[in-house]
Amino acid sequence: MYSESFRPVTLNDVIGHNDVKNELKKYLLSSDFKGAIFLVGPPGIGKTTLALCSAQTCGFDALEINASSSLRSHEDVEKLKDSCRGSINIYSFIIGDTQKKSCLILDEIDGSDPHAQNKIIDWINDSERKIPIICTGNELPTIFKRNSEIINILRCFPPNSKDIEHLFPSINVSEILIECQHDLRRIFHKLQYGESYQFPIYKLPSTGTLNEKYFIEIQKMFDLSDPLEYLYDIQDNEHLMKTMSEYNSYGMCAHNRAIDIPPKKLNPDKLNKRLEKKKLLNQLVHD
Repeated sequence: MYSESFRPVTLNDVIGHNDVKNELKKYLLSSDFKGAIFLVGPPGIGKTTLALCSAQTCGFDALEINASSSLRSHEDVEKLKDSCRGSINIYSFIIGDTQKKSCLILDEIDGSDPHAQNKIIDWINDSERKIPIICTGNELPTIFKRNSEIINILRCFPPNSKDIEHLFPSINVSEILIECQHDLRRIFHKLQYGESYQFPIYKLPSTGTLNEKYFIEIQKMFDLSDPLEYLYDIQDNEHLMKTMSEYNSYGMCAHNRAIDIPPKKLNPDKLNKRLEKKKLLNQLVHD
């Protein structure tokens, strides 16, 4: 995707966020790494990209951790602390590049467990910590707000249309920003793939039965969609395959496999009997 292929590598490639970039440089170029940096702002505006680019610009190996899925307890934070006791990455140590130190990036930390967040605050206060810590999140957790004296909270704002409209002179950038809610990933997705394919909605013919009318009235009462509307494939493809689930002896689904749907075969005897019944009914009606 364009959002990954054209992601900035250094801070000079990042458009805007000048104050945030200066604070990141100031923190990473210091010698003691006191406290931590917290980048907070709406999704898709470049918080993780800012953290990765700052580490690359200042000569660090970025260790990116998705905190929302990886830090769920005290034990998870302890394991992370044990793996980060040294300031040099294992790969850098093996190749002999001892000048390049590690920088820990805790992404989406607002989705992590509150007990793990308390442990992270203790780790940030630890004077023996040897690596810098940069946190990102869509929201600012209460525990980080209370410790603002040791955590530099940097609020990131959505991009301005004036900053990026020169990159796309033939496109109305302001309209795209409003449509995509200033989410850069959605903007790149729209520029790459354009409009999504829409299936036309067709309406089934009504049977006129009392039960159907009653059901439709209930749907309207609760502002639900029309039950007679359905999405139809515009290519009018026939589905010749179906999925069959096979279950093992324990009653659990072993695997799914696609099988061919055999065409329906008309039995001539049954067809003749239906025709005879139809003729008999017609005669009784006329008589």
